[in-house]
Amino acid sequence: MHHFKSHIDHSLQHFKELGSIPYTLQQLSFWLYEYDDLYKEIKDFSKEPCEQCKELEEMDLPNDCLQKPEYCTKQFNYFKDFYNKIDQCIRLQEYENDCKTALEKYHLIKEDDTQLKQWVIEYFDVGYCKLAGFYFGYLDYNVEPGKEKHLHIANSPDNEFGVSIDRKYYESMIEFDEIFTYLYFERKLYPEKIKEMEEEMSKIVFPIMPIPKIR
Repeated sequence: MHHFKSHIDHSLQHFKELGSIPYTLQQLSFWLYEYDDLYKEIKDFSKEPCEQCKELEEMDLPNDCLQKPEYCTKQFNYFKDFYNKIDQCIRLQEYENDCKTALEKYHLIKEDDTQLKQWVIEYFDVGYCKLAGFYFGYLDYNVEPGKEKHLHIANSPDNEFGVSIDRKYYESMIEFDEIFTYLYFERKLYPEKIKEMEEEMSKIVFPIMPIPKIR
């Protein structure tokens, strides 16, 4: 079990040696590939909660050993979370071509509200679902004026370094997200969908958190 710690440390050291920030798509993909087995082993290891977590679960308390003691199966989840963040961002890149196509269509019809509405409908799944939180997840941070904003993916588990990826792989997505957000949320060109979503939300009953039982 403790071999995980040395493997994780090695993987993070390897990350630091990959090269300059922002990283390239190839560098990050290579790192994910290199440590895929480690990720899977840790995922399997953390599936079963430890005895302490089980006890907390039975008392309706958050089943996570906050101290991350040596016996806890979740003690290496910090690596799993870090790996996941990078993996998700790389997978998201597959929408770059869809967004490029969408932008080409947009520039042909941008003066026509009727066609723009059809555009929002056609790309609703990409804009609203696939790229949900794209800006806030990756671009909502300060940079020096005039400096390009790359996608910030994560901080290393020890907060020693940040991981950002070059924006050139996501240029169409960045532009598409801005336009879709404006047309859907600000200009409200697809009001039926907004109404439908609001009605759906009103039906959801948010559960009240149970008060922990004291035994």
